[in-house]
Amino acid sequence: MTTEQYTELLTELRAIRAALQKPAGASTPAATTTATPDTLPKPDQIIDNAGEVAVHFGKNAGTPISALNDKQLLWYGADRPPQLKNDGTPFATRQQDTTLKNACRTVWHQRQGSIPAPTAKPAPAQSQELADEEVPF
Repeated sequence: MTTEQYTELLTELRAIRAALQKPAGASTPAATTTATPDTLPKPDQIIDNAGEVAVHFGKNAGTPISALNDKQLLWYGADRPPQLKNDGTPFATRQQDTTLKNACRTVWHQRQGSIPAPTAKPAPAQSQELADEEVPF
């Protein structure tokens, strides 16, 4: 074995030792953010007048769902991991959170065409008596 081969082999062994001594997972950082999905599953329950349901938290609090763009609908309608109490048990799901999620999913699928959109109610016809009357201004 030559001195060059010895030095090369020693360098390789030192690199292998350094790689083995790194803690597991240190080479790639773990992602901590939740990615927004590209689509939403169908709602568990189709909400009537889903576009009128208002967001109840965050920067869009009070905004009706019909005013949200598709990216916002995807975020509000996505499944989230449960929030945990100090003892490790999950908080109970709130009714308003479930309604918001199902309403977002309903509007999303109505926009995509996989759930029929609600039909507009026709305006009530004026009675013939009111139509014949003249109103002086």
